[in-house]
Amino acid sequence: MTVTGTHIRDWLAAKALPLWSEAGFDPEAGGFVEKLTLEGRPILNTDKRMRVQARQIYVYSHAHLLGWTPPDGGLSALDCARAGFEFLTRQYWGPDGGFIYSVTRNGAHSDTRLESYEQAFAIFALAWYFRASGDEAAAGWAERTLSFIDDTLGDLDHGGYRENIARDLPRRQNPHMHLFEALIAWHGATGEDVWLRRADDIYALFGNRLFDAETGTLGEFFNEDWSRAPGTLGKTVEPGHHFEWVWLLHQYGRASGANVEPQADALYRFAEEHGIDRDPGPAQGLSFDSVLRHGASLDENKRLWVQTEAIKAQVARMEFHHDDAAAMRLEELLDRLFALYLSVSPGNWQEHLDKQGQSFSKTTPATSLYHLFLALTEVLRVRDGIRSLA
Repeated sequence: MTVTGTHIRDWLAAKALPLWSEAGFDPEAGGFVEKLTLEGRPILNTDKRMRVQARQIYVYSHAHLLGWTPPDGGLSALDCARAGFEFLTRQYWGPDGGFIYSVTRNGAHSDTRLESYEQAFAIFALAWYFRASGDEAAAGWAERTLSFIDDTLGDLDHGGYRENIARDLPRRQNPHMHLFEALIAWHGATGEDVWLRRADDIYALFGNRLFDAETGTLGEFFNEDWSRAPGTLGKTVEPGHHFEWVWLLHQYGRASGANVEPQADALYRFAEEHGIDRDPGPAQGLSFDSVLRHGASLDENKRLWVQTEAIKAQVARMEFHHDDAAAMRLEELLDRLFALYLSVSPGNWQEHLDKQGQSFSKTTPATSLYHLFLALTEVLRVRDGIRSLA
């Protein structure tokens, strides 16, 4: 099938955004729900992770900027984002600073871990909420969160940030990637160079520690000094994160003027060559969850977010390189996405597929709407020239 811009806009504006602002929102207890059934019913009596609130704040802030209004007179996009912002800042900030990992349905502190990953997503959500609302409180919260991670998680000896207060190992590239994303988002929201200078530090860490120029790969797990973690962990790479960095590097390069092309190209080539299932069957052309540096896959499964990041990488190749092969890959990925992942109840999705293209997830996590929304709005913007969901 050909997935047109009209098809994408209809799925986002008429199906996904209404579903997740209604069934996906908890008006009684506050905040966004953690997950839905595959039929689109809310699962309420579970803890609410902080990253769910942050990602949904992003989605509805961005939807507001694209002019989305609910078709049935429900909560507006900005109302959804504001409710999420208020729940996030009221319920998740720890007594000694930092956003905790999760709360109960009603907002009582549950898992009080203070993870760098959560702080990065908070800063990202606050950037988009500020952009949508102009609320100066969002900027204050972002500065407060940055001060917290600088003071408590920053590593002056080796660079970057610790995983958490306990300084757990292995260290991961993932929180740094999302902090990079958040800082670029703040630069886009304000135009202020201070945010870009902070992003420069993450880019330097990427080039010096995370990226392996010899193999063209992005490490995932590291020792304290940013050397590779021992054993399989140190050899593991994730095609989805390769694709995600491809898109982010191009956004950073556009903002900063840095020459990111050699690194972005190497990551893209490795992921396309070694991270794709080429065996005939329903999952042909989809990306594996993880592979080894020499290219062998570690499992046959394909999570949804990995495919959305592959979509974003193709869009970046099209926008910055006019890459015809990437344009063809994009159409293949969109076809697989809609046929295999988005073929459940309207606005909902399958989260994880096996090699036969069958789902083994029984519920739908709210966290994946962030991946879907960003990827599909990028397709609309670059391929179709569509900048509105109105």
